[in-house]
Amino acid sequence: MAEPLVKWAVEVTRLEDLPRIVRRAAKVATTPPTGPVFIALPGDILNAEAGIDLGASTRVETRTRPIDTLLEALARRMLQAERPVIVAGDEIVKSDALEAAAAFAEALGSPAYQQSAPYGSHFLSEHVCYMGALSRDQRQVREILSKFDLLIVLGADPLRMSVWSEVEPLPQGLPMIHLGLLDWDMGKNFAAEMAVRADVRETLLALTPLLKERGGERLAARARVSLVELAKGNWTAKRAQLADRIEGRSKAIPIDPDWLTLQIAKALPPDAVLVNEGLTSARRLADLVPYRDRFSYHALASGGIGWGVPAAVGVALAQAPRPVVCFSGDGSAMYSIQALWTAANAKLPITYVIANNGGYRIIKQRLKAFHGSDRYVGMDLVDPQIDYAALARSLGMAAERISEPEQLAGALRRATASRGPMLLDVIVDGQV
Repeated sequence: MAEPLVKWAVEVTRLEDLPRIVRRAAKVATTPPTGPVFIALPGDILNAEAGIDLGASTRVETRTRPIDTLLEALARRMLQAERPVIVAGDEIVKSDALEAAAAFAEALGSPAYQQSAPYGSHFLSEHVCYMGALSRDQRQVREILSKFDLLIVLGADPLRMSVWSEVEPLPQGLPMIHLGLLDWDMGKNFAAEMAVRADVRETLLALTPLLKERGGERLAARARVSLVELAKGNWTAKRAQLADRIEGRSKAIPIDPDWLTLQIAKALPPDAVLVNEGLTSARRLADLVPYRDRFSYHALASGGIGWGVPAAVGVALAQAPRPVVCFSGDGSAMYSIQALWTAANAKLPITYVIANNGGYRIIKQRLKAFHGSDRYVGMDLVDPQIDYAALARSLGMAAERISEPEQLAGALRRATASRGPMLLDVIVDGQV
């Protein structure tokens, strides 16, 4: 059964019903777990004119935690595990639980992974417990999880995969505890031993001290040993190793897309918000750019292409005055390139970095992987070649084309320091 696309859908048949419907829609959309609503307006209502009083809005408070007896049961079950692992997801962002999740993982001495669809700041990257995101490779995820005896899911759709595999990502017999408000995700594909519908942050704030109290010195000692081991191979350690390897590609022409990603990571202002639709070229972005606050990163949650360029406009408006960097592939950008005009018109502080590999690389990869074919029909953007810098300038935006590695650092500095929008058209290797 497919996940609902909207939380609520309704058709308005009478103009006088519209204020009530709009108020209800706002209430439904903003009640956690938040989500879109759909209102259908027939032509006669769209053509009507009337003064409408929308009145006051209702906001439903959902910051709840489990009752004490359930918290005790959760603590007992978690303390029975010798090797628990955490998978964190989008409700960490929605409930403002980054700090609470880090403290919880530290108390348990547990490694924490981001859900397999990493589209937000789902854990503090530089925390000692953070190991990175799970991939969408079922075999690889199963191998990682097979080392543990309890899976603790914090507000996530933990094992969302892209394509079918004969290998299940969850090892057989691995028990799961699932905490969050989105009960649709609980037991959706794999049964949960305990599934608790409650706000993630409030639950962790109550559960973590209880774990410490019930676990005592035994838990504290185990956690201390575990944290030392985690530091040897966590996100921070892997980032340093990855950056060292990528630096060796600094002379490559066309520009290596991983090296471009590393330069973006270096150039980001401390308060920048990153919008990522680089798909293939940005494959290393979440491995190089740390999550430090819950609104600092926005990426692809599903399989649609073309949302990144216009999404950066919305993010810039919502997060003003924070600067925004949008990293997009050239194919993705072409779906909604007209959003550059909106960014220019509103004079938004957005740096657009277009990884220009001359084609739809992600579609080529999928064709090769799924069908073993390298006959790419309609997947190249080379005849004629698109000049994204010229296109951006025609839409009112400053722009530069970058083809040499030594041009990149200065261009990124100029773009991110600008108070208005700027686009960098970076020619990257299309074979990587």
